Amino acid sequence: MIKKILLSLGGLVVLLVLIGFVLPAKLEISKSVSISASASNVFEEINNLERWEKWQYWNTLDPDMKITYGEKKEGTGAMYSWSGPQLGEGKLSITESISNKSVAVEMNFSGNPASAFYSLEPDGENTKLNFNFSNDAGMNPIGHWINVFMKSEIEKSFDYAGEKIKSIAEAKPKFTYTLTEENVPAISYVGIMHTMSPKDPASISEQTGKMFTELDKDLKKMKVAVIGYPFCLYPKYTEESMDFVCAFPVAADAKVPSKYKVTQTEGGLTVKGTHHGSYNNMQVIHSEIASYIKFKNMTEIGAPWEVYITDPLMENDTTKWITEVYYPVKRN
Repeated sequence: MIKKILLSLGGLVVLLVLIGFVLPAKLEISKSVSISASASNVFEEINNLERWEKWQYWNTLDPDMKITYGEKKEGTGAMYSWSGPQLGEGKLSITESISNKSVAVEMNFSGNPASAFYSLEPDGENTKLNFNFSNDAGMNPIGHWINVFMKSEIEKSFDYAGEKIKSIAEAKPKFTYTLTEENVPAISYVGIMHTMSPKDPASISEQTGKMFTELDKDLKKMKVAVIGYPFCLYPKYTEESMDFVCAFPVAADAKVPSKYKVTQTEGGLTVKGTHHGSYNNMQVIHSEIASYIKFKNMTEIGAPWEVYITDPLMENDTTKWITEVYYPVKRN
């Protein structure tokens, strides 16, 4: 009797192995979700592995799972490993990260490799987040069976993650300007400083024009080459008074008139926004950048500046004026 049972079990195992060979070796799954948020607000959720704990389906299956992060937790090269009584051991790493575009991931589930790809694309006024999973078990029949049982769980994980990320991203503040975090080089410049009330935009524009005209005239006398767009720095600002410096970028070793000196901004991380239109509404973009810095838990570490891409003397249509605004910051 026992012999018959063992033979039956053996036959069943052989049958399952044979079926395993004819099951698909590759498992590919795709899902998408449309999110009413900017690409940057969605991207930071998939690009920072510490944020994954808020939306990973697998964490709900194994609440006692222990996660250990590598030295990098964000962007290309970031990784973590896990160990838990339900899901066993594994490792996940970001192999490629393209800002606000995509994140490629390699995984290893207890010796079984797989890959995932998260991509973002415009969807009208929304951002579409695409999930893609792929695994090739090769000639391993056991791996073929694992793919069969894993398919529904992976689809469920994408649905769960999509709803969670959608909820998180849509709850973030929305900005009318596109704001980015950019590393910029130091700028050598020559400038003139002035102090006045920030409450009169017309007077500020008039004074700025006078300062740039004076500076331009003095530099041309000394044949000092201007090597970029004019800009204004704002080292001190209150509702009643502001200091501002009208400046032209020049070479670090430029020979300038004796009443001037070449100064440098500090390069590094900045929050950047681009304003289109007249200078009368510039306070709006400054307020939005300040809100962004607070939301991102950053700290301002120096004077912000405005770069005037369009010369008002050459372009009368104010709707075509372009101004870039930079705030130097550090992450807390």
